[in-house]
Amino acid sequence: MKPLQNLNNVEKGKLLASFFPEQVQGILESLQQACQYLTDNEEVIRSQWDNGFIPFEFWYRVAGNVADAILRNGKGMAKSSSLFADHLFDGHNALFTIDCIIREAKHNENMKYRQAVALLFE
Repeated sequence: MKPLQNLNNVEKGKLLASFFPEQVQGILESLQQACQYLTDNEEVIRSQWDNGFIPFEFWYRVAGNVADAILRNGKGMAKSSSLFADHLFDGHNALFTIDCIIREAKHNENMKYRQAVALLFE
């Protein structure tokens, strides 16, 4: 196995799903909820957006890509760590996915999962 600092986001996503397969469905649901919230509250969020690094349009488009990937492959992602990682942690999708996972993990009851998310993505 590669050293942690040499893993890319897809490899980290696969590792997370492999170590915590019982969390994958919850991650998918959390991502879907975040995408839906963004869609339902687009105008309010757009008007309050203050991230100078990432334009709202970009974030909204990436969230749409993540939602589409889950819609097309969600059942397969829940069963395959490779499919999960390939669709959610590749390219720009990783930005939205990782942000959501970090937020979701802070409220997760599984301490080892919270620690793994922090180790891999924070």
